Amino acid sequence: MKGIYPREPKKKLSGSDKTYFHVKDLKILEHDTLLQKFRDIKTHLKKYKKYLGHKDFKRAQDHKDMKPRYSLSHIIRERYPTFIDALRDLDDALCLLSLFANFPQHQSLEIESKDI
Repeated sequence: MKGIYPREPKKKLSGSDKTYFHVKDLKILEHDTLLQKFRDIKTHLKKYKKYLGHKDFKRAQDHKDMKPRYSLSHIIRERYPTFIDALRDLDDALCLLSLFANFPQHQSLEIESKDI
């Protein structure tokens, strides 16, 4: 979602099964609000399980009702700062939907695989 992809280092050791990222990209992810919300949810679940383990069901239910929620609106605003940018990407989705709408509904698609 954030456009951060693994990189191949120039001098990679052979046989290593590691994934490499730029430090700059990881710093960007470190300060993301969505990750902080996921951490809050994880902490919330730990406390909820603790209350259930102590058989304090009233407090567990109250705690469950206060579950933190997250929103993806800031990611959408980053990706599409203007309405025109959103409309440009919407064109691709509409073309894909019209393609699926034109498929026959009562027939199955047969996909042939060729052994190479």
